[in-house]
Amino acid sequence: TGKDNSLWRTAARNVSSQLGVPINVYSIGLQGDCVECEDSWEAVYDVTSQGAVLIRPDGFVAWRTKEEESNPHLILKKVMNSILW
Repeated sequence: TGKDNSLWRTAARNVSSQLGVPINVYSIGLQGDCVECEDSWEAVYDVTSQGAVLIRPDGFVAWRTKEEESNPHLILKKVMNSILW
């Protein structure tokens, strides 16, 4: 996620608990879990600071959203159900 990730972090925690599947959340940015060296994360992944990218364990980008969603919990749950089942 970008630096403004509190809604995605909460959604991931809730969906992970509901589905029984671990979802790790990392924020990218100066104050995030990972710090960018070239300040290009948003451009490379085509997201804003409110966006999110779902990356499978094999490194494949499974889904992304450029902006903040009105109901991130519902969106993430639909995406995870689509990918998993």
